[in-house]
Amino acid sequence: MSQSVADSAAPPTPLARDEWWVPTSGGHQLHVLQARTESAAAGGVGILFLHGLFSDGRFFLGASGEGPARYFLDQGCTVYLADLRGHGGSRWPAKRAWDWSFDTYAQDDIPDLIRAVRARHTGPLFLLAHSMAGYAALAGLGLHPEVQRMLNGVCVLSTAVNDYSDGGLKKGVMVRFSSLLAGLLGRFPAKALKQGPADEPAAVMRQFAQWAPTGAFQSVDGRTDYWQALGQVTLPVFSGVGEADVFHASPRRAEKLVGKLGSTDKTFTICGRSHGFASDFGHFDIIRGSRAQKEILPRVHEWMRSRSAGL
Repeated sequence: MSQSVADSAAPPTPLARDEWWVPTSGGHQLHVLQARTESAAAGGVGILFLHGLFSDGRFFLGASGEGPARYFLDQGCTVYLADLRGHGGSRWPAKRAWDWSFDTYAQDDIPDLIRAVRARHTGPLFLLAHSMAGYAALAGLGLHPEVQRMLNGVCVLSTAVNDYSDGGLKKGVMVRFSSLLAGLLGRFPAKALKQGPADEPAAVMRQFAQWAPTGAFQSVDGRTDYWQALGQVTLPVFSGVGEADVFHASPRRAEKLVGKLGSTDKTFTICGRSHGFASDFGHFDIIRGSRAQKEILPRVHEWMRSRSAGL
């Protein structure tokens, strides 16, 4: 009797893993899991992965070694899977408090993570961010040009700032409800509501609710206009959005964000049938699952390869 394809398939290549923590503001320490195959060449491409709302680094690579990051590992890349403050394996200060906002992600956590990974990685370095982390990263890079110079490029998937221009009444209700509930509890209870493995502070949810009616994108104190900061982003950017992702990151809003960037090297891709893809991708399957492995991740990897010249 012949073996089945599954039985005869080679086992996945073992991974070398290392974890460490990055000090940042407020006494927080951000968790980073570094992984590579044992055959990965020194000085090869490195990718810092940043998760979105209610999530953590396991979104990209699970305990069994499977996930979107596995594709890049098998191409010889070294991956760095980060957890923002209050998420995953990141460490809290002695006094726990849900006292940060979106501004903290954009202005503190993400720049500090990039600095720390660049200090360790000698080859070309890219950032790959999903959903909220994408526009937080781009906003932070616009405010920190010295951090931009540490990267060869940024890939953002399912990234668009929310407003009320699409998504219908349901979006308006959900955004307001999330902000009100988080205000009552001090944080949005994503774990209890089975929205993801990590809760989010009330200030984060309140900012989203404040931006949505007017299309604003600014700091809590109103002094920093992130739309304006995007104009200072000059490094290569790849933005991919699912054609079916209307609620979270619609193609129209994603294109608006890319249009604000100051870079002359911008790749904007709507992933759907009308643009030559085999299916219409959504918010999560644009990066997770077999369809992403076939159509999206190879395209992202090739884009990175083409921009891997020295800084």
